[in-house]
Amino acid sequence: MFCFITPPSVLADEPLKVQVGLKVHQITSINQKEENFSVVATLVMQWHEPALALDSGSENNPRMYEGGKFIQLMTDKELLWPAISFYNAQGRIAYQNRLVAVDPAGNVSYFTRFTATFQAPDFDFREFPFDTQRFNIILDSVLPLRKVIFGELEGFSKIGDALGEEEWIIENARTELTEHDEVFFKSTRFVFSFEGERHINYYLVRIFVPTIIIILVSWFTFFLKDYGKRIDIASGNLLLFIAFSFTIANDLPRLGYLTLMDLFLLATFIITGLVVLANVVMKRLQRIEKNEMINRIDTIGIWGYPVFYLGAGLLVVLFFYIR
Repeated sequence: MFCFITPPSVLADEPLKVQVGLKVHQITSINQKEENFSVVATLVMQWHEPALALDSGSENNPRMYEGGKFIQLMTDKELLWPAISFYNAQGRIAYQNRLVAVDPAGNVSYFTRFTATFQAPDFDFREFPFDTQRFNIILDSVLPLRKVIFGELEGFSKIGDALGEEEWIIENARTELTEHDEVFFKSTRFVFSFEGERHINYYLVRIFVPTIIIILVSWFTFFLKDYGKRIDIASGNLLLFIAFSFTIANDLPRLGYLTLMDLFLLATFIITGLVVLANVVMKRLQRIEKNEMINRIDTIGIWGYPVFYLGAGLLVVLFFYIR
């Protein structure tokens, strides 16, 4: 990454037009709790510098420079180069290589392959686990807009075919050219973004299907007349739902709002808690031989239990998707 201050004496009168492209080869991690993600990517920048052109009849092979040596060359010649910074990078960036190729006509191509971690402050988990998240890699020019202008390197920016990320479906990669004024002047900005949608199979197999089976088992207990056993089963189910809640909480940051999964589990807590309470009441009524009242409560429970869950599911859908 070119990160340096250019002395005023080397700044050009006309803006330097730089074509920028970014290709993400791998996504090494997506950390939801820390709200960041790590990638292996290649950055390419191209621009034209007439002062580096060779006379006609010179060799046609491009001149190759290591990044640091090219910077020294530009400094010695008092020429402008595009100083850049990754705006949302966290920590140090690990570069595999930084190479510069200059052809005889003075066309400069900068290549670098790197590994970096980027902040993702726009995560929104309200619809978790059916949420879609946006990931941004933001590249800023250190120099003012009047000195450097970014353009898009056509056909280069994209997502690789083998990202190595199993939890997310990565799609909709796109680029955007904007401006920013993070310091005391406006500068050009290149944004590479893509979207991630979760593979829902994990949550269906590990959370939703087991929870639905537990709910059905709780419903089947209404056909038993041993209210002590019913209390034991309902209490055990309540502990299982709490375990599910802690498992999911370990994957997410401490949010200031409820997610779709939170509401789903909260509904199971409340209804299962009511089932425990109802069974305790019926156990006490059984001791005083209030059989008619017990049968009435049982009948309400048998029909009301599934209705409560269906109603709770409908309320969750209305809350999240009909707003």
